[in-house]
Amino acid sequence: MPVSTTLRSSDQQQQRQRQRPALPAFNTERFALVPLDPEKLHELARVLLCDEHLAARLPWMKDKGGDAAAKEAFLLKLQCASGTLDAWGIVERARAMFVGALLARWSLEGIDVEVLCASQFWDHGVADEASEPVLAWLEHRIDAEAMSA
Repeated sequence: MPVSTTLRSSDQQQQRQRQRPALPAFNTERFALVPLDPEKLHELARVLLCDEHLAARLPWMKDKGGDAAAKEAFLLKLQCASGTLDAWGIVERARAMFVGALLARWSLEGIDVEVLCASQFWDHGVADEASEPVLAWLEHRIDAEAMSA
């Protein structure tokens, strides 16, 4: 019986991947949110997770060894490649540089959205501004999927 459940879950995941629309890019007043492929997410996450201040605030990074940033960045890459995670890079347009990433993890319970922002950009409203268009798009996507089910 557990094998059957696992297979169904795997089949649903594969079907979701096939139906997965391309992630859109978004623009806000100060930021461009660009979809990240697994490799680019891996590269950006390795840099962000080396930020000790940021890592200290992430519950899934606490009490991990020195190579935790590399391991967690690789895990994010795998999740992105498997279709359980959507990722956008947050680019500050004025400097044309990445300042963070927005992650949306899909699960049976729903979607968990997380913003990883380099600590030097904290208290500048990055998370609020960057997440607004993505959250609206995710909500629309969930409604559309529910209607088609």
